[in-house]
Amino acid sequence: MVWDNDPAKFSNPTQIEVYRGRKLVFTIQGGAPIDEWHFWQEGQRLAVHYGTNEGPDIYVLYDARTGTQLVRVTGTSQPRMLPQWAKSPSQLAQESLPEGSAFSLQETLWIDKVLSEINTIHAGMTRKDLLKVFRGKGGLSTRTQRTYVYRECPYIKVNATFSVVGTPGMDESDDDRLISISGPYLAYSVMD
Repeated sequence: MVWDNDPAKFSNPTQIEVYRGRKLVFTIQGGAPIDEWHFWQEGQRLAVHYGTNEGPDIYVLYDARTGTQLVRVTGTSQPRMLPQWAKSPSQLAQESLPEGSAFSLQETLWIDKVLSEINTIHAGMTRKDLLKVFRGKGGLSTRTQRTYVYRECPYIKVNATFSVVGTPGMDESDDDRLISISGPYLAYSVMD
């Protein structure tokens, strides 16, 4: 449980309580707000990233059984220089991507394919046509306006506006007509 004992400040927790079988085993208090934490080495270690706007980031590796501090690293402006345990899951995933000219060429070809496929969708088509390339995403929407994500990548999005075909007020229809579609844009997924 990550908690600072103050519901008004829960967005800046300063301690982690570790429980086993509903029994508090130990509490870690680093002093600074906790930006991110995760287990490491199949739950044997607990990696905590403390950060403030005023000072350098601090990364600490704890023994997950005892809460003993094993390693402490002061942040660097180059995240690649951090030890593996100090990196967030997204940093590790990004670093695992292949690099080099061959991969760059593949990325470029894939983007070309995506743009070509997206450009097949235009005003006058039906919602059913659009759903061959995109899928709906969560979030606020109406029958006449919705954001869609590209079926192969949730970060590629478009905004679509429809005219209602059939009975107004009912659920979306595959026959609703596309009035306009934005150009594709990149944005992180929104959780709701």
